[in-house]
Amino acid sequence: MDGINNWAVTVCTCAVIVTIVEMLISDTALEKTIRITLGAFMLCAVIIPLGGVAAELKDSFQYEDEHIYESVIPENISDSRLSYVNGQIEELIRTKLADNDVAPVKIQVSTYIDEDNSISMITAEITLSHNDAGRASAVSRLIKNELGISCKTIITQ
Repeated sequence: MDGINNWAVTVCTCAVIVTIVEMLISDTALEKTIRITLGAFMLCAVIIPLGGVAAELKDSFQYEDEHIYESVIPENISDSRLSYVNGQIEELIRTKLADNDVAPVKIQVSTYIDEDNSISMITAEITLSHNDAGRASAVSRLIKNELGISCKTIITQ
């Protein structure tokens, strides 16, 4: 509530300053410019502190029940974050394998959102053709060592 009180004092102070300056200006060619500047000053004095008040209200509002917090975040946002991250990681793996002359048939990345609402990686599953069967363990080591991702390789028939 201190934020709201500070905001009100700031707005009132700015209003007094603007009123005094308007009384001091005489009918000059700059009168319109000064009035526009004072109006912008007053508008900023009203709007800018509202960001701090909103942040203070947000910080003071806490969820007591974890299930309520989970229901606030729409499921589709979580799903879209996961699919975006999965796509980016798959592309990174595909690029790393291409640099080592390996053409995967399929790359499947498994991730999830943990209780802290952070994306966590579980594993990557890379499907290789039977031509690259001899490189399966090397591919797993490469992805683990270079990218830090646990990797499982599958060979197609």
